[in-house]
Amino acid sequence: MARKPVISAALSMLLHERRRHAWTLEELQAGLAEDGVEADFSSVFRAAEKLVAAGELRKLTLDDGRARFELVDAHHDHFHCTKCGTLVPVPCLLGAGDFAALEREAGFAILDHHLVLSGICRDCRAA
Repeated sequence: MARKPVISAALSMLLHERRRHAWTLEELQAGLAEDGVEADFSSVFRAAEKLVAAGELRKLTLDDGRARFELVDAHHDHFHCTKCGTLVPVPCLLGAGDFAALEREAGFAILDHHLVLSGICRDCRAA
């Protein structure tokens, strides 16, 4: 079995290949196996959490309770298909003026946000 730093580096490479947008831990483990990197589930979990703590990955936990991991890059929000689990990035729909109005009304200083729009994707609707 590969050592943890090797797994972290392999995870980083896998995500930078952008084969998909966001990955569950099981998908990360399978992706590593496809690349010839043998890693048990707990090692994949620890490596992913290490990359989150380092600021390279973002962890998204959705209503289904499963975490997805994505690269930290330009801000975006998501569509989530509640039938097949697909997570698709979409441009942020809220502008600076919207945030300023929310801050005034709520008395909060908004530092970050994440919006997930849930529904059924085109493929699931067609099926």
